[in-house]
Amino acid sequence: MSPLRKKFTFNAQYLRGGIQMNFQHENNRIYTTDQDGTLLGEIVFPNVPDVADTVVVERTFVNPIMRGQGLAAQLVEQFYQYAKQQGLHVQLLCPYAKKAFDQNPDYQQLLDR
Repeated sequence: MSPLRKKFTFNAQYLRGGIQMNFQHENNRIYTTDQDGTLLGEIVFPNVPDVADTVVVERTFVNPIMRGQGLAAQLVEQFYQYAKQQGLHVQLLCPYAKKAFDQNPDYQQLLDR
């Protein structure tokens, strides 16, 4: 993967019920926490060894207190926007991400075939 990355800014997103999420990116993950630092959700996508500009979505996690509010879908959307901007190719291990990519033709353009 290229050591130089384009700057990517995450916008606040609103979930069902009007809950505002601020997403952060660090070390091949996108996540959000509450005001106390408790992890509410994350999507993890490490680099594929020896394959330039390719990541694998290993997992999408949503804290049980946030389930059913659309957070997993927002994490996948944030990942898609990031990967698209960075010019990444994507492999999927996470069942949730696989389903989301299957259901969204726009996402499929990033798949490493």
